[in-house]
Amino acid sequence: MLDLITRLVRDFGSRDAEARADLRLVSQIPGVISVQDLTPRKMSRIAGVVSAVTQSCSGDSPRLHITVADGTGEVHAQFLGRREISGIRPGALIVLEGRFCAHDGALKAHNPVYELIQTRDDHA
Repeated sequence: MLDLITRLVRDFGSRDAEARADLRLVSQIPGVISVQDLTPRKMSRIAGVVSAVTQSCSGDSPRLHITVADGTGEVHAQFLGRREISGIRPGALIVLEGRFCAHDGALKAHNPVYELIQTRDDHA
């Protein structure tokens, strides 16, 4: 039992350290601002880690909804007309550029320009 707990703590700690390293990486991307510094309705460029991906149901019009966090906050992006975008998955590093508007207390952009950031794990 102690081995299991030790492994869980070690694995959790390493994922936490990887997440911190990812957030440091995205903060160094030129031209991006932090989520906390976003001004609603102004064209902005942010970078962060995809923390959630949701697809519309097959009977609904196609759309993909993602949540991106950068350590200072989170934004939402909705891609209309698509249920899937290759490479966009939880844990992916991404840059989003668009007009983020306040909606129900959250910042959201429709069809933002996106750029997936390659990490060392992508080479494996």
